[in-house]
Amino acid sequence: MKKLFALLLTLVMALSLAACGGGNGGASSSGGSSSDGGAKVLRLSTHLSSDHSTMQMAAKFKEILKEKSGGSLDVEFYTDGQLGGQTENCESLKAGTVDMTIIDTGTLANYNPKAGILDMPYLFASKDQAIAAVSGDVGQEFMSMVTESTGIRPISIQTIAFRNTLLKDKTIDSLADFQGVKVRIPENPSIEACFSALGATPVAIPSGEAYTSVQTGVTDGLEGNCEYIAQQKFYEVANVCSLTEHVMTFTAFCISDSVYQSLSAEQQTAINEAAVESMEFFYDLYEEIDANAIKAMEDGGVTFHELDKAPLMDACAPALEKFVSDNGLEDMYAAIQALA
Repeated sequence: MKKLFALLLTLVMALSLAACGGGNGGASSSGGSSSDGGAKVLRLSTHLSSDHSTMQMAAKFKEILKEKSGGSLDVEFYTDGQLGGQTENCESLKAGTVDMTIIDTGTLANYNPKAGILDMPYLFASKDQAIAAVSGDVGQEFMSMVTESTGIRPISIQTIAFRNTLLKDKTIDSLADFQGVKVRIPENPSIEACFSALGATPVAIPSGEAYTSVQTGVTDGLEGNCEYIAQQKFYEVANVCSLTEHVMTFTAFCISDSVYQSLSAEQQTAINEAAVESMEFFYDLYEEIDANAIKAMEDGGVTFHELDKAPLMDACAPALEKFVSDNGLEDMYAAIQALA
């Protein structure tokens, strides 16, 4: 954990240097609002539930930010998709109707195709490799690329867990078992490419409609990490979790770049440092959260099934190679593989 914290400190220093000269020393009239105490209140909207691990991280971020900004910055949360799903939150961030969001990194690929790299199938061999990648130079390059091309500024990227396939009364034992299976996916081009390569039919459906899509038979199941599955109680409508580990889940903690640039240099530093320290808090608590999620799924009647992933990896390899080549991401891909 100390090694990870050192990596994160390096990252925040890089973020601070990149922001030098960006702030104008004053608050933007279009970003955030003022509380009675005079603090600028940043509105954070997300599809995630209020008790999700990254929302616990966001609560810690709020606490640290208020302290580090001397009370000049605060955060107000709108969770559970109150203001829309992941795509809607990105659009709101770009339009200036919200100031911050927490989304899956793959959603950013709808605005810059290169941002889909982290969500490509079978890119990572382990969670440790994924954490090392996004906490180091790869993560810094990714965040800079997104900021420059979209106006959405990630301030941290969290490695969550591998995604698996949860189906109703169907076990995945081989590549052939995916044929004709309709799988609910988020609006994520990389995950869509994954399930298409596996021979399934990916169906992009907003998070708020995922449960009913399986319940009513619109889809045969869905995919996701265990925490998300447990919190949304998808185990009530699907009961077999095949450990495909096809994609690593990452969340991006984002702020509107125009809002960020409107802040003083001191406030920008407070945001960067609060992001690093709250992410350290997140990694400390996540292992227990994941274990509890798996238990909740088992208690809900889910059977976990291990399988040989090699044929799935082979089927997805051409899509991964084409994505890297088409987007000129050979150097980033090589840097990720060097961490395996």
